[in-house]
Amino acid sequence: MPSSTMKQVEMEFDIPPSIPQDILRSIFKRLPARTLIKWQFVCKDWKNLLNNPSFIQEHLQYSDDENPSLLFQCFSVHGTWGLSTIDSEMQLLPVGSVPLIEILRDATVVGSINGLVCIKSNYESINILLWNPAIRKFRRLTRKANVWVSMGFGFCSIVKDYKVVIISCSDYALTGRIHQVEIYSLSTNSWKKVEFGGLLDGVEISRDGVGTNGAIFWSGFKGNDHLLVSYCIATEEFALIPSPISADEFIVSLLSRLFVYENKLALLFHTTSGNDEYTSIDLWVMEKGKDSISEERWSWTKKHSVKHPYSLLPRIVWRNMIVGNYVDGIALVNLSTNEMKGFARGYCADFEAFNYVESLVPVDKIHIEEL
Repeated sequence: MPSSTMKQVEMEFDIPPSIPQDILRSIFKRLPARTLIKWQFVCKDWKNLLNNPSFIQEHLQYSDDENPSLLFQCFSVHGTWGLSTIDSEMQLLPVGSVPLIEILRDATVVGSINGLVCIKSNYESINILLWNPAIRKFRRLTRKANVWVSMGFGFCSIVKDYKVVIISCSDYALTGRIHQVEIYSLSTNSWKKVEFGGLLDGVEISRDGVGTNGAIFWSGFKGNDHLLVSYCIATEEFALIPSPISADEFIVSLLSRLFVYENKLALLFHTTSGNDEYTSIDLWVMEKGKDSISEERWSWTKKHSVKHPYSLLPRIVWRNMIVGNYVDGIALVNLSTNEMKGFARGYCADFEAFNYVESLVPVDKIHIEEL
């Protein structure tokens, strides 16, 4: 970077040209990733620091604690879509243009973890994009597919790896005939098929999965039971977990949605309240424990139950607020006060929302360490 540009950076952010690294780290971890990615060209020392795995993790942790955001995928009647975020200061901001958008017909966001966004398009073949919008880096993955697929995206700190899971069904009717499971590892940049034995026989997966705490979870059915399918990234094992709602309740529900709430798997259950004006929205959170013989046991706790107008369609819980579609914008319902208010009126008639945080995490190699 030219010396004139360096001086401009120093003047704008009041950072002296020479400063102890511990102080520099304390300053840098508080700054947006979009700013820091430019500063790596200031000098060699700054570049080494900003690409240091421990600093990337430190910056990620600070951003996650202090500036948790939501990523919105907006759908339109014209088939076009865009991405925006809401930050902790309630600012609605555009994410920017999505790379390779011309190949992503009918694209949908699978999930977002540590600043990486997984996008899929199941048109003729499966196009997958692993993208960090903050640093404008991406990786494209392509798989052949002539069947319906459900996907999941997750990260495991034990093996320090991000994985994409593709569950393929043998037809479009979703009759439960899962015939193949493929796993992509970002650390090795490779695909492999995994065996699932008879565990998933007869299981119907209803939508894409949610990644949290080293596992990916899907909502599904097996026979007359509503259940969850889990995939452990470290052990590469599937398991079936009981659901807090029955199959009959699920069938008559307006919406049932898995997401991450306070770093735990959670479920929003949306049903009518006996009339056409109000609906009931229940928030269930899953706890993980172990019994005396070291077998994992899962339990669900209903944290909140609120009633609101029929036209409110909840999507996620964020910062103690239910976020959902309402009329032609975003509605926010405070879980403590039950107060509802509109936000970004006219923004989008239909959207999906995902937890998001800006980060320096790369998609070309793994740079994550435990603090």
